[in-house]
Amino acid sequence: MIEAVQRQIQKGLGQIRQSFLGIVARGGSKMLQFTGFADEVLDEVELIQQVGFSSFVPKDARVVVIPLQGKTSKSVVIATSGGAIVVDVNEGETCIYDQFGHSVWLKEDGTHIEGDLFVNGKVQATDDVIDKKSSMQDMREIYNGHTNGNTPQPSQKM
Repeated sequence: MIEAVQRQIQKGLGQIRQSFLGIVARGGSKMLQFTGFADEVLDEVELIQQVGFSSFVPKDARVVVIPLQGKTSKSVVIATSGGAIVVDVNEGETCIYDQFGHSVWLKEDGTHIEGDLFVNGKVQATDDVIDKKSSMQDMREIYNGHTNGNTPQPSQKM
């Protein structure tokens, strides 16, 4: 009797799709197409991402697929890995990056930004802003103290 019940349980579990890995065939930021086991193709599968983060999952990335209620037709993608560019972080670090090589990397010594930075709004600093030559404060001091021959120093200070 117990063996018959166990067989029925195993039969029932065999009809429930477990989570699995897939390979992206057509990328996107909301819906993906990917291949699963035995080259099965799943089309228009929803990509679930954290609120505040949105990324385009590239072709050939690996995805973790969860079939909701055990049904392949109700699958969602909950995690991705293996894009063309992968950043290895050290303990305590976090990096947000794209497939073009741009990154915002939070490290122990501060925030590192790789790539051009475009700002729409104010940029405020509580300390010096420094480039390859000097700080903005150094430039102000040079300008405020300069003269052109016998002319007076600037009347409007920086």
